[in-house]
Formats: sequence, C-alpha cells, structure tokens
Amino acid sequence: MAEVPYAMWVEYLKMLWAKVGIQPRSVLEVCCGTGRICRMLAAEGYEVAGVDLSPEMIAEAKHIASESHLPIEFSVQDASEMRLNRRFDAALSFFDSLNNIIDYDRFAAAIQRTYEHLKPGGAFIFDLNTAYAFEHNMFDLFCKDKRAKVRYEWKGEWDAARSLCTIKMEFATDRERFSELHVQRAYSLAEVKQAMASAGFENVEIFHAYTMNPPRASSDRIHVLGLRG
Repeated sequence: MAEVPYAMWVEYLKMLWAKVGIQPRSVLEVCCGTGRICRMLAAEGYEVAGVDLSPEMIAEAKHIASESHLPIEFSVQDASEMRLNRRFDAALSFFDSLNNIIDYDRFAAAIQRTYEHLKPGGAFIFDLNTAYAFEHNMFDLFCKDKRAKVRYEWKGEWDAARSLCTIKMEFATDRERFSELHVQRAYSLAEVKQAMASAGFENVEIFHAYTMNPPRASSDRIHVLGLRG
C-alpha cells in the first residue's frame, strides 16, 4: 500500500464536497479497511466513524488510531446491513470496496443503508472499478524484486457473461508464502444509477475518476456522487 495516493484521494473528496456546497463535520467511511482515510480526516478535525466487514481490519484500525490518539469510532459492520444509530454529514467508500459486493441486491442494500445514515443534504461519494479495467487485465500485477518485503503475483480472470473478475493472488515474504482469491463485480452505469435512485439519492453525478468529467468508454474507474434530499 506504500504507493497508494491516499492524500490525493482525500483532496479529491474535499473537491467534490465543495462542488456540491457542503462542509461536513461528521464523516462515515464505508468499508474502511485499516482506516487510513479515517485517520487522515480525523487529523484534520473531522468527526469520523469507519465500518468494515473484516474483524481483523477493524482491530488494526483501532490499534493504529489509539496509538495516534485519534478519536475514531470503528465497528465491524456488513455494509448491506449497517446500523450505527446515528447520521452523518457525509459518507464515502473508496478503493473499489463496493466492487467486492458481487450480488446486485446487496450492493443496492449497501447504498440504501448508507443513505439512511446520512443527514438531509448529506453526500455519499464512492468509486468503482469498471468492466473496462477488468477486460484490459488491470489486475495482472506482480513484484518479484527479492529486496521487497512482500513479493506478489496477481492474475485476473474476466467473466463477461457474469460481469465478474476473479483475481488469484500469490504472496511471498522471507518467512512464508500464501495465496488469496478475490472476486469483484463490474456494475454498469445503469445499475449504479438504478441503485442510487432506489435508495433515494438526488442529483446523482458520475465522473471519470479523479476528475469533474463524465465517464468515457475507456474509464477504468468511476466516482459516484449523490445527495440525500
């Protein structure tokens, strides 16, 4: 994760907030992982909460936040069943997290549950990998440098009929070797718009990633922005 441009992501997030004229104080990150973005926002004075399905990720997020003395509320939650008993000014989900929900109904439910955790006028911003990314083998990655702490080789298999990409991942360190299998679904613009509309989001906009431009045929990632009325 050393090369992931988190700082740029946060600046883009704030640019989209400014575009729709909101200045959030409280922010929810859906599928927060180990909480890197949560910590960056909390360090700037935002009131932040993060949820993730993985107990291990949340345990690490809590540990790092505690060491950094950052008051972040982390909890283990399934995004499609999320219940926090509070509402936020804004919500986000980055790093193609929602692609990992491969059932459309649960994908739509995650968007619905996020909507219900927003205050009126609140914004939800999330990103998605596109079918173009999977079709063009953008998950075929490797690092075999013996000096690297972690060496890896990823190979994606695209199933166009089901819009699913299965990524076989092999990892090696000086002490161990292990493998993982990840599956992501590419959602069409029509499916995304349908899920947003069904949840109740208004003024939905979709962008070519990290820009204010509409998506194009070659967009490998999109950002979606919607407001709660």
